[in-house]
Amino acid sequence: MIEILTAILVIVTGFYAWVTFKILKANESVLKEMRGQQEALFRPYISISPVVYTDNPIFFLKVHNTGRSSADNLSLTIDKDFYQFGEKKDDRNLRNFSAFSSKIDSFVPNAQMLFYLAQGFVIFGKDAKKDITPSIFTVTAQYEFSGKSVQEQTVIDLRPYFKSAIPQDPIVSKLKDIKKSIDKKKIT
Repeated sequence: MIEILTAILVIVTGFYAWVTFKILKANESVLKEMRGQQEALFRPYISISPVVYTDNPIFFLKVHNTGRSSADNLSLTIDKDFYQFGEKKDDRNLRNFSAFSSKIDSFVPNAQMLFYLAQGFVIFGKDAKKDITPSIFTVTAQYEFSGKSVQEQTVIDLRPYFKSAIPQDPIVSKLKDIKKSIDKKKIT
């Protein structure tokens, strides 16, 4: 009788071990997926984009960590020379700026860098020089986080902005009108 009960106990224990193994195996892929989602939520994201501000004819290049952790050992590179405002001087070439020629130890969450590019007429005008102010160029960001390395390339294409209007803020326009009116009253 004891042998039969022992055999039943072995079978039941084996069944529980098998079921537990299956549950753990099924949950392993779920846990892996959850770890991937958690990493995606908390990793750094280096966003690089052209920016135009209200009432300003100048294009800017914005580098922004939109993620929730630091991008360590960040290297930014540009595939072409870009001379600010079309001034062909070494100190105006973005490639020579420290942000593009030296590693950044830690680029914290929500950190931003803003670089002047040029006005639209410098980039798109009839005298525009594509080797000095290219309308298309690529910025590569290489960085590390949590022991992982990432390399992302962002194509900056200014061509869609060609012949577009400078963003206007009606409140700013009204404030400018009020300022002009006050200035006229001061003169008279």
